[in-house]
Amino acid sequence: MRRREFLGTCATVAGLGLGLGPAAKGFLDEQVDKNNNNHDFDVVIAGGSTAAFAAAVAAAEAGARTCLIEPTDWVGGQLTSSGVPAIDEAWHKITDKATGAVLLDVATIARSRENMTPNFRAMLDATGNPGRGWVSNYCFEPKSFLEHHLHPLEAALRKKGTLTVYRDAVVKRVETDAEKGLVTAVEVVQRTPKPGVASGGYDRHLSEDLADWYSPEPSARFDKRVIRFASDQDKGKDRSVVFVDATEWGELLVLSGAPYLQGVEATDGGREGDDRCGQSTVFDLVERLNPAPVDEPPGPADVDGFGFDDQTGRPDAWAQVWTYRRIKSAKGGGPPAVGDLCLQNWGYSARRKQGGNDYPFGYLFRSRAETDAERADWRGGVDLAVIAAAERRALGWHAWFKNHPPEGIAPGQVSLEREALGTGHGLAKVPYVRDTRRSVGLDGFLLKGSDLSGPPQRKTGRRFYDHIALGAYASDVHPIASCAMPAYVVGAHETLPFLIPFRALTNERFSNLLVAGKTMAQSFLANAATRLHPIEWSSGTAAGVAAADMAFNGRTSRQELDRIEALQELVSRKTPIVWTIDGQTYPGTGAGVER
Repeated sequence: MRRREFLGTCATVAGLGLGLGPAAKGFLDEQVDKNNNNHDFDVVIAGGSTAAFAAAVAAAEAGARTCLIEPTDWVGGQLTSSGVPAIDEAWHKITDKATGAVLLDVATIARSRENMTPNFRAMLDATGNPGRGWVSNYCFEPKSFLEHHLHPLEAALRKKGTLTVYRDAVVKRVETDAEKGLVTAVEVVQRTPKPGVASGGYDRHLSEDLADWYSPEPSARFDKRVIRFASDQDKGKDRSVVFVDATEWGELLVLSGAPYLQGVEATDGGREGDDRCGQSTVFDLVERLNPAPVDEPPGPADVDGFGFDDQTGRPDAWAQVWTYRRIKSAKGGGPPAVGDLCLQNWGYSARRKQGGNDYPFGYLFRSRAETDAERADWRGGVDLAVIAAAERRALGWHAWFKNHPPEGIAPGQVSLEREALGTGHGLAKVPYVRDTRRSVGLDGFLLKGSDLSGPPQRKTGRRFYDHIALGAYASDVHPIASCAMPAYVVGAHETLPFLIPFRALTNERFSNLLVAGKTMAQSFLANAATRLHPIEWSSGTAAGVAAADMAFNGRTSRQELDRIEALQELVSRKTPIVWTIDGQTYPGTGAGVER
């Protein structure tokens, strides 16, 4: 068997968590030299998001030797490890304010098959809505989606020899060549739980373990190895490594010294703003409805302010919350029933001063000054106190909710379902992040909220000449309670079906660095509409195709932009890059396409 074929076979076993024999482990280590350097890849994706996995699949399918650095043991981001397995699709229609007539049915356009990425569409078709949740047409168990769809997709590419996933690995350091404008290496810390550590190392809350994740030193809980993914060595002259930041926390942007945005800007598309004012985060959890009360530890004593938010006052409020994101329905729909699994991601009402497990009382990210100071010993650039408080709120909501059931359900009949999210504590492995650090693209480009909207008769948002991915969702902001959002954010934003340009996938400082998902070059308001599952999959797919093309041909992001028509043709083989509306495609060509 050839080395690459054997590598693919071994990596498949490793990646799916099935265990490796001593011989296989030794062979995989051959990729890493005596100095822990790895030069065996064309595309290196720092991941953790839905966009990251989509990018890895697209790059690997294009034939690029692709590495995905995954901070947890579950690929898929908000689909799986962040615990948001209810697909957010556009739901809105744009209507005439005077007559109520529908001017543009954005939801129907977004959900048309010709407008969705085919492999993502196929997974949704096969999954359906086993939970019969009412927030989405697709509410499902994340572990099942992982095992039946994401793992087989990964395994096929591992067998082909083009995809390797380094699980439980976090980015620690980034090396650059400032003169050439290149990212030259990414250093990661990969951890392996020691014998006796339960739940694959997810027995403790993230706030307790995160510092250990980023420490290169072995600990009482984890063995560690540091791996350096380098760019130029052992490569032919016609090839270079392309790095992609598709992290949930914008880590390559910070560690490379790339220009980036954080928090909300004073103006849509501006660079100045409040770096500690952004969207709330949440730790999701799954509950089971049992035939009888179950003994569980009490919830945290220092957390309060719970309630049904906009369902308050309704006689069926509890049932509405239960079925909102129900991921398994024991009776195929209908009211709450014994055997149901409910995923809890319930909002908070600043007006009512009550709500669910959403945490709006602090921003996940440290200030830019604190973040820059942390670069010498990187630990994610996040506020551990906020993470811990969000965990406590999630557990407090569970305790409150299970003890306030309607008639017919006994207090305590609901329990945490720990296996559903793959942790010993019952919360998701990592929090659901709604906004993050965002790139500044070529020539200072930023996708703006205003680029996503316009008069309904126009059909689409701004028609960029370098359009490369699609999205449709109204700007959705869950604000931090302690900060005031600018007026332009507070207003309603009924977006049109919009186009994402290649420039949104670039960085102005580094020519071999692309971005995808929430780290795209975009404003805070634009991010509020692009952060959803189908859009992350679309932008990730485009980034993966572009990264492979750049790596194969030794091109910079600028050179790729200069030949955008050829790249658009490549991307269009994997995901739609034009909207099909009433049988007509947009943007089409000619004067309607804008630079």
